[in-house]
Amino acid sequence: MGESALMDATVVRVRRSLLWQGLLIVCVIAIPLLLTLYWLAIPAGAGWWVLAAQVLLMIALLVIGIRYAGMRVTVTASELVTVPFLPGSRSFELADVARAIVLQLRRSGGTDPVTQMFVLDDEGALLLRMRGEFWADDAINSIAARLVTAPVEHMQNTVTLDELQRTNPDMLTWFERRPQRSR
Repeated sequence: MGESALMDATVVRVRRSLLWQGLLIVCVIAIPLLLTLYWLAIPAGAGWWVLAAQVLLMIALLVIGIRYAGMRVTVTASELVTVPFLPGSRSFELADVARAIVLQLRRSGGTDPVTQMFVLDDEGALLLRMRGEFWADDAINSIAARLVTAPVEHMQNTVTLDELQRTNPDMLTWFERRPQRSR
């Protein structure tokens, strides 16, 4: 991307609050567990095993935090770039985007509907999915507004996961495509 393309880019990032909530949960579980393990291991002379486990846990948390904080979606005048949680980024020419669907998805269990956006190519393959659990509604809408080369469909009615499984299973991840869900 050139310098002028970067200046005209829209960049959105994931909700930071989820990172802090996850860190709080890990601390609430890990601190009492580690204290108990130290209390039992130090008199037996095995405290260094607990220390090694604690260091590994802290390194894993650091890597997870950095990867999560680095997640972003960028739209320039010519391309769509995603940096997911797992290593590697993906970029698509905006000309390859055939359509985008923005909808309210309700999962089973009576949860509140969450905004989701699916960006598809001309063969119906999923290029990008932005889940409202991770992305703010404003972030989803700002990316949708920048997809000027493709129609953006805003579905008015809330869609359940079962309905989406029956109508567009290719837009779902492998674990959401369970065959028993469509019965």
